[in-house]
This record gives sequence, C-alpha cells and structure tokens, in this order.
Amino acid sequence: MSRCLERSGRSAVAMLLQNDGELCLLRRSSLVASDRGRWHCVTGYLDSRDDPAAHVLIELGEETGLSRIDLADLVEGPVLRLSGGDGVWTVHVFVATTLHRRIRLNWEHEDVCWTPWSRAGEGGRELVSWLPALVAESLLNCT
Repeated sequence: MSRCLERSGRSAVAMLLQNDGELCLLRRSSLVASDRGRWHCVTGYLDSRDDPAAHVLIELGEETGLSRIDLADLVEGPVLRLSGGDGVWTVHVFVATTLHRRIRLNWEHEDVCWTPWSRAGEGGRELVSWLPALVAESLLNCT
C-alpha cells in the first residue's frame, strides 16, 4: 500500500491495540452497516474538520471503554490509502499498547479477542478485507 499525506473525501482513523505481544480484534456486530461478523480494530469515520489524533481517542472510548490513561503508549503511524469493498479510503493509523485488557464493547462490536497477529485469521475468524494491509504497513513498521 502506498502512503498518502492528503485527505480524500473518504477518511477514517484506525487504532491497533496491543497488550503483551497480542493484538486486540473486535468482531463487528449485526447492527453496523458493513463487514458484519468480521474482525477488525478500532475504527471510525473521520470528518474533514476533525483532528485524527483526537478523533481516534474518541473512537477508542466509544468502542472499548478505554481512554488515554489506559494506554502505556500511543504512536501515530502512517496515513494510508487502502481499498475496501466500498472504495478507497485515507486511513490515519495509530498504534497503542494498553496497560490492561479490560474492554467494554458498545453496540458496534459483539466480541473481542487478543491474539498474536500471526494467528489472527485462525479459528474461523474472518477479517475485514483491509486489516492485513493496515497491519503490514503500520504495526510491523511502527513498533
């Protein structure tokens, strides 16, 4: 994937949460508009007026119940252009390490698991299509 420093009309934030060498995956609920039942990271639409670093923390709180105080570190990763089932997105990526694994899910997700990335697709876990590219460009290059 190529890195992109400009915003397009379709922008998002994504946060890869880690703890003790494992990645937090969230299974999208039947109440969301896309990728129902698939496993993903913390994500959210980004309005052109919003600051990506501030907005990703809002999404973190909404989707997991975590806040900045629950993070040992927070690294701003690359800005990527990724293709999904509904077009090309500009994704502002952040990588964080949590101090604990106490996650409180909201309506957007119905399950959570912690797993090494190398085993993310095992056990019948179907991943959101652009998650592998996001991890390859971000997690493996930011830590």
